[in-house]
Amino acid sequence: MKLNKSVLSIPILLVLIFLLVGCNPVSVTGVSILYDDFSQIVAGMTMQLTAEVEPPNASNKAVTWTSSNPGVATVNATGWVTAVAKGVTIITVTTNSGGFTDSVEIEVIYIY
Repeated sequence: MKLNKSVLSIPILLVLIFLLVGCNPVSVTGVSILYDDFSQIVAGMTMQLTAEVEPPNASNKAVTWTSSNPGVATVNATGWVTAVAKGVTIITVTTNSGGFTDSVEIEVIYIY
């Protein structure tokens, strides 16, 4: 039995339409930094910051972390802050989609 190419194309077309309609991207509307409620960290220690992207079902939850003063504290791509030297820095998270930001001020101290 020989099938017409147009008969085979209809199911493929229906699947493609279904996939495209069901794949509406959800835009980012904001971001917040989640952390324990303290703003001081001892030099040499680390702490974890977490970015909460809104809405929870956003299509692109990728973020970038930065420190305003890496000589005081650095932050890696996953939000781990390493205290380097005494001083104050601002850690900022920025959404890759939409450019939304949130920041937290961190003071690095020495314990003698």
